[in-house]
Parts: sequence; structure tokens; C-alpha cells
Amino acid sequence: MVKQSMKKYNIQSIIDWLYRISTLKWFNYLQDALIAAFPIIVVNGFLETILQALMTDNGFFVVIFHLEHFVASNAVLINQLTVLVQLLQVFANTIIAVQFSRNVIKSLDNNIACGAMAAFSFIILSIKLGQNHELIFLIHGVTFALLTGLGVSKCFDFFRVEVNKDDNDYQNALIATLTNTKPILCIIFCVLILKILNFEIDSNGINTHLHSIIQTALTDNHYSLIPVLLILFLRSISKFMGINADFLFSFSTRAQLVNLNRALKFAHPVAAVHPTAYSTLYSCFAHLGGDGMLLALIIVVLIIGKNQHLKRLLTWSFIPTFFNFSEPVMVGFPIMYMPIYLIPFIMSPLVTTVIAYPFLKYNIVPAPVYPVPNGTPGLLKAFIATGGNIPTLLLALLCLVVSCFIYLPFVKAEMRLINLEHAKIRSSFKR
Repeated sequence: MVKQSMKKYNIQSIIDWLYRISTLKWFNYLQDALIAAFPIIVVNGFLETILQALMTDNGFFVVIFHLEHFVASNAVLINQLTVLVQLLQVFANTIIAVQFSRNVIKSLDNNIACGAMAAFSFIILSIKLGQNHELIFLIHGVTFALLTGLGVSKCFDFFRVEVNKDDNDYQNALIATLTNTKPILCIIFCVLILKILNFEIDSNGINTHLHSIIQTALTDNHYSLIPVLLILFLRSISKFMGINADFLFSFSTRAQLVNLNRALKFAHPVAAVHPTAYSTLYSCFAHLGGDGMLLALIIVVLIIGKNQHLKRLLTWSFIPTFFNFSEPVMVGFPIMYMPIYLIPFIMSPLVTTVIAYPFLKYNIVPAPVYPVPNGTPGLLKAFIATGGNIPTLLLALLCLVVSCFIYLPFVKAEMRLINLEHAKIRSSFKR
């Protein structure tokens, strides 16, 4: 009994410590910047869901309802929607850069100029000229947006000049204008240098090399549990930090092709040669609602949550998350850069992978080896990828339930701590 109470106390202490970190000034700056971009990101989440599930040749609803003719006859609309999704993503990250830069420098009078230069810097660094001189948008992640905002704000802070409050408004405005000139010139110079050096972080840049290194190091050894868990751990950390992990940790390996060919030959997925490959474990059992099993978080908050504003926010995020587009939850809750949710965000996919591993390894359920349509809901991936196997679907549901229990103590702890803070505020007003 004493051991159980001590264990509970230790877990609670860790959660309380993580929550206190989450309330620090810099994390408040981060969270405020992320929330500012939420309306754009939730709209983009809906559009991306529609695009992937309804407007691609291999889309979920296209395959189910045989809408191939609809897709073929709306090619122009689909192209325009694809461009719109990319632009909204760039716009959302631009808002994050602007808001973060203004948060960092909000004590200064020139934070509007700072925000404008943050937007300028991020947009310029997010575009390049193609071979035919067309504009190509580079989809940078949230981390790059935050670093851009931080760099710009620090540049303005370095050149700041204290304004004499006794002077009139015209004099103060003139001083502020002259003061802004130096950081603006410095920022433009730095941006030009980066463009001249052909600085880019996209699928054709640094990520390609990292992807090649990771795949080369793990491709011959990814049928065992430890390498799979390592990949999932690195992916979760990257996603939590706002780094685009979709390209970096997406593998189309030989094991996936061997499994598919074997299943087609014998007309049954139980014949998979490599049932515990990364491709069979990750998407069907460790990616329900996106990285971190965020569908479980939404379910927990909607069931036990009392904050109506938060529940309304997550209700808006539910449909994209159900179809595995988790960006609205990552940014709007927020999960990204929120220390209190770091542990369950990493633990959930690792634990569910460990649960699913023996079921696949010993052929208790068939391995999900068949390709699934784009935009397929996470819960249905295992069912479809096994040709409609009910036990595999139940295993995916079990993984979701386990993830709910992993998130539960952290959600309850955060709500308890928030209520305590609100009670302190109310008592101070009464005094």
C-alpha cells in the first residue's frame, strides 16, 4: 500500500514538475504563437482531409464509392485545392513566426515592425525559383518558423534605443523609425546571404540526406522490435518539436513489398514473411489519429473535460484527427512544445507497438500488408490492410483504449492544476 502511494506520488510529482515548466514565460510565448495559427491550421486540416480522401485516385471515399470519374473530371479544382493547402500551410507558419517574434519583443514599441520583418523573412526563405522561373513553396515546419521569429526579434532587441517618455509623440515616432532601419537592413542582408548560399530545408535538401542515413542504418534490421521502437521514438520527438517527420521517417522498404507479394500469392496476409516490419506496425497500431495516438487524447478530453472552450476546440479538430491529420490538435491544444504531454505523446506509440508486436509475430492476427487508400481513418487501416479481418480491428481498438489510459492521468492532472490556479485567482479577487 505504501509502495503504491509512493509510486502515485512520484508520478504526480513528475506531472506537476512538467506542468510548471509548461507555464514558464518562453513556453507561454510558444503556445500563444501556435494558438494564433490554429484557425488557419484547422481549416487546412479539413481541406487536406477532403483532398486526400475524396480527390485523389486512391482516396478513401473514391475507392469505396467508385468516384474515379469525379476525380478525373475535376482535375483543375484538385490542382487549385492542392496549391491552396500548401499556401495555407505557409501562411500558418508565417503567423507563428510573426506572433512569436512579437511575443519575445513585446516590451518594445517597435514590435509591429518586428512582426512584419518576421513575416518577410519566413516567406522569402520559404520560396524559390524553379527551372522555368516559377515560384516553388518550400514547406518548412513550425520549428523553422519559431527560429525565424526568434532571430528577427533578437536582431531588433540588439539595435533597440530607449525612448524618452517626456518627448512628444512625433519625436518618439521619428526615433522609432530611425531605430528600425538598422535591424531591417541587417535582417535583409542575412536573408540575402542565405538565399545566395541556396539555403533550403525541404524534401530536396537536408531531409533527403537524413532520410537516406536513417533508412540505410535500419533497413537491414527493422524486422525486430528494438529498431522499430527507435524509429518511432525519433519520429515522436521530431513531431513534438515541430519538425516534419512524415518524409523523414516514411519508409517503403523491401519487407513491405515482400509481404505484399507473398500475401497476393497465397491470397491471405497471414503468410507475411516479415509480419513485424515497421510498415506493418506503425501505421495500423501506432498512428491512430496521427503521431502520438492523438485520437486517444481527444477522446479522453471530450469524456472527462469540463472546459467547454477546449472541448469545442477539440470537436473542430476531431474529424481531421480521425482521418490521421493531427496538425490542428498539435497546434491548437497545443501538444507541440507542451512538456506535460511529452511523456504520453512518446509513450503511446511505443506501448501500442509493444502490444501489437507479439500478435503479429506469432500469427495470432494476420499482418496488415495490403495497401490502404489515402485518407483512410486510422482505426480502419488494420481492418482494410488485412482484407477485412475483425481480430486485427479489435487489436487496433485495444491499442486506442490503452493510449486513452496513458493520456488519462496527464489530462486529469493538467485540469486539476488549472482549476487550482483559477481558485487562487478567484480568492485573490475576493480579498
